[in-house]
Formats: sequence, C-alpha cells, structure tokens
Amino acid sequence: MQLQLVWKRRIAIISAGLTILFAVLVLRLGWIQMVQVNRIMPGFQRTVREMSVLQREQGVMLDSGRGQFTDVHGRPLTGKLQWGLVLYPSNGKVKHDLKLKQLASFLHTDVNQLNREWHKARTPHLWTGGGGGSEPVLLTDAQVVNVRDLHLQGADVYPVMTRYFPKASGSQWLGYLNEQPKDHGRFHRHQDEVKQPFAMKSGAAGLERTLEPLLRGVGPTLITRMVTGNGQVIPEMGPRVIAPTNSHYPLVVETTVDARIQQGIEELTEVTGLQEGAIVVLDTANADVRAMVSRPFYQPQHVTPQHSSWGNRAIQAAAPGSIFKIVTAAAALENQVVSRGEKFHCEGAYGKYGLSCWKEHGHGELNLEKGFAESCNIVFAETARRLHMEQLEQTADRLGLARSVGWQAQHIAGMPVLKHFDHEEAGRIRTEAVKSADEGAKIQTAIGQRDVLVTPLQAANLIVTLLHDGKVNAPRLVQRIRYADGGTMLDMPLHAFPSAEGQVSPTTAHLLLSWMNTVVREGTGKSLQHARWHVAGKSGTAQVQQNGKAKNNQWFIGYGPVEKPRYAVAVLVQNVSPEAPHQATALFRKVMDYLAECS
Repeated sequence: MQLQLVWKRRIAIISAGLTILFAVLVLRLGWIQMVQVNRIMPGFQRTVREMSVLQREQGVMLDSGRGQFTDVHGRPLTGKLQWGLVLYPSNGKVKHDLKLKQLASFLHTDVNQLNREWHKARTPHLWTGGGGGSEPVLLTDAQVVNVRDLHLQGADVYPVMTRYFPKASGSQWLGYLNEQPKDHGRFHRHQDEVKQPFAMKSGAAGLERTLEPLLRGVGPTLITRMVTGNGQVIPEMGPRVIAPTNSHYPLVVETTVDARIQQGIEELTEVTGLQEGAIVVLDTANADVRAMVSRPFYQPQHVTPQHSSWGNRAIQAAAPGSIFKIVTAAAALENQVVSRGEKFHCEGAYGKYGLSCWKEHGHGELNLEKGFAESCNIVFAETARRLHMEQLEQTADRLGLARSVGWQAQHIAGMPVLKHFDHEEAGRIRTEAVKSADEGAKIQTAIGQRDVLVTPLQAANLIVTLLHDGKVNAPRLVQRIRYADGGTMLDMPLHAFPSAEGQVSPTTAHLLLSWMNTVVREGTGKSLQHARWHVAGKSGTAQVQQNGKAKNNQWFIGYGPVEKPRYAVAVLVQNVSPEAPHQATALFRKVMDYLAECS
C-alpha cells in the first residue's frame, strides 16, 4: 500500500513537471510567433519570419548587396545589370523534347551538356555555359526574348548584378574579390542553399580590400522558390524576391578617377605596345588621381594570385634614374653648394666609380641648369660630392619621396587606418649597409642609381609638390562615400602630407620648374616641343637587372600646360632593352596630347 502511494506521488510529480515544461514551450512558441517574429537575427540582417521562410526556399543570389564604385563624374566603374538564366533542378533529367532542344540552341550548346549542368547541383544555380566554369554566362537581349517565349518549367531569366566589366584593365587600384572562408561572413549558414555569381567574396586587393568593411553591405537580393521536403520546386508557388529594406545600402564610392581619361590612356598603352610599366595622372590643383594605369593588364574576375599582373605598378617602387636629379638639384640649391653661374666640365668619362656621361665625348662647359637639361652625369657627380648623404635623404623626404604619400586617415568610419592605396611601397634612398662616407655610393645615389627606389605615384606627386611651392599633398583615389539614397556617409577631405624635415623653399621649387621647361626647350626633351600643349618635365633612364640580363627603366615626369598647369604625369616603361629608344618620352607626349584633346 505504501509502495503504491510512493509511485502515485512520483507519477504526479512527473506529470506536473511535464505539464510545466509543455506550458513553457507553448509560451515560448507564442512569444516567438507573436512578439519576436519581426526581430532581426544577429549576423543575418533578417527577421525570424524571413529566416523560417528561407528554410523552406531555395534560390539564387542576383546581387550581393556590395557597395559600388563610380568615377569623379558619377559614371559607374563597377556594377552592371545583365540577364542570367536560373536553372531549377527536378527529379531526373529534363526530357529531350522540342523545347529543351530549342533552349540548347539558344544557349549555343547541346542537349546533353545542358542537361548535365541543369542537374549538376541539388540547388538552383545560374547557367555557366556547361564548360565547368563558375562564372555565369550572361544572355543577350535576343536570348532573353527567346528563352522567355519558351515558357520552359525550371528555366527562368532574371537580372543579375555583375561586378566587373569583361575587358582586361589597367585599373589594379580598384582590386578584385576572392572567396571568403566558408565559416566567415553573415550568410555562411545559408551558403549551400543559395548559389550566386560572387557570393561570400571579400576584397583581396586595391580599394576592394582597403574599403572592405564599408563595402560589405547589409545583405543580398535573392530570387527564391518554395521547395518540398526533398528539395523539389513547388510549381504552383511562384518565385519570390528577397531584398534588404535599408534604403541607405548599398553604398556608392565616388573615386577621383576620370573614367574617360583612364580608358583613353589604357588604350594608348595598348596601341604603343607598352609591356611593363605604369602611368599616373594627377590633377595639379589638389593631387587627386585622374588616371592610374598599370601594365600588364589584369582581369579582376579571373585573377591568379601567383601571377603578378594584379599588382599595381603605379605604387611599386622602381629605380628612377635621372628623374632623381630633381632631388639632387633641390638639395644643392637648398644647401647652397653650387652657385648659379658656376661652370662644370664634362668630357664624357668621370674616371672613377665606373661612372660616365651618356654623351660619349661629353658636353663641355655647362652650369647646373644646363647639366639638368642635358641630364649630365658628370655635373651631378661633382654636385653630389659637395653634399652629405643625409642632405639628399632630407630633401627627398621634404619632396615626398622615400615615404608613403597616398591619402590615409586613422580612426575613421570605425576603422583603425583607412587607406586609398593598397600595399603602397615607400621607396628608399639607400640601404642601411651604405655608409654616409661612401662617396661612390653617394654619387650613384645622386643620379638615381644604386639603391634608390621611387614609385610612379611619388614621381607624379613630386611635380605637384613643386607646383605648390614645395608643399606636399596626399594624393586621393576616393573623394567621398554616399548612401544609396544620395546622402553623404563619409567625406575624405584633401590634406597636406608634410615632412618632419620641413619643405623646400618656393624659390627652389620655381627654379626647378623653370629648369624642366629648359629640358624641353633645349635638352633631352626636345621631341616634346611639338606637343599640343606647352609641356615641361624631366627624363630618366635607370640601369636594372631582370633575370640576370641588363635592362633599362625609362621615365618621363612633367606637367602641362606650362602657362596654366592642369595635369602632372609620370610615365614608367620597365625592363626594356638598353638599345631601345626612349619610349617613356614618346608616351608622355601621347598622354599629354590626349589630355589636351579631352580638355
């Protein structure tokens, strides 16, 4: 009897416990369905209601929601709506009926290949051509009409946001995207159910990388279909578009680049056969980048990290040769080691350090200005002897060399450091192994050889610095970031980038600019006298090694028009034969002529 009472008590306790647990579950379910149904799920930017629907749907991403880029005039640099074909798998292969054969014909493929791709995955996906590639094949307007007229079950046409234009480009500053790890990002849990052209990708280089936290967006636009428990599409239920409701996104990055100038100069490099090198065009008013072209070109949608074409040579340091004589001349003027009327004598050979002038029998008697115009190594060797290595380094720093000069800011938009130029190299004047007392190293440094390295961006900005009386400005690639509805999210104002060493005097800056005019009027740049604009500048040739073979880097940097400067341009032609004509000077003229034509 007592045992029966114990069991009854236990059963009553268990029943009460189960009743309480069931009541808690009912209350929790009611709370979720009635109160929290519209709560945003952390990390997904979607409500509980939307996430529950997504579990019963499969679809394709039409737009990742990533921010887009425009040029300085608002012309798109990324993002173009094109038509794509979405294929929804079904049980077994689609029958070889007339409609299927017609679709294969419209897509320029055969029925077997179409069937293989149609059912290569258990989820809907974009047509990629059947060749094993991952990029969607976009449809022409005629194909869109033909596919729609078929009314074939499981094959629908939708607008797809493609990020990059298909042509190879010299805009490595823009960068490219790569796949994120599967456990990274907001939508990784839904990755297996949603197939898209560039989903789960993040910036791997260029502005795509440096602005990644801002570009990421708040969610994709999906086209989904309701499916059964075994994943089959329910034909009675039509497709549904799911898109973010935040009108601020995606963001729009307004760059300083002029797309017309960028494309025109890219075409110039192709016509002239430039294989390796870079061209930088800066606005002389503010040092904004109007064009930045790197050769060889890259295709941002097909980047192989092992190949170097994706690297931006405009911000990679290279031996500068005689363009560095601008720094040496500035150091001589600032430190007053050469008088204006002093004469030097050039016989061609220097007699030590393996140095000679490019002119075999020499230039005879000439002063520093004439030596600058003729790019005479003997004049600059003698000038360098009177300078300390530290004076060359200080002057270079004052002119924005041997340090990164691209626009950057700290603690802005929630980012520790915001940069415009990804992996910008600082360049250098000498290595630690070179002693100040080494006269041979100092002389080689003064003519832009030995260990000196300069980027094309720094070289173009050097011209802007002289045009601004010696004040160094930080070149920009981005002027502002806007919300999708037009409001400004973030302005990136112009700012100076002074050296801790101070700056060169306006008198020195003006004198060097006039000497660049002499280069074109009387010196190594005479071929530029017939350019559309009156231009000025400085040529340079540096001896380098490539795979153990002697090569040359050719430079020309300058500005125009001289009367009212608008553009500063740096041209670098890399790794050419020592016997090759000076392509950089010829290309500088073509670039300046094109800029005059655009004005």
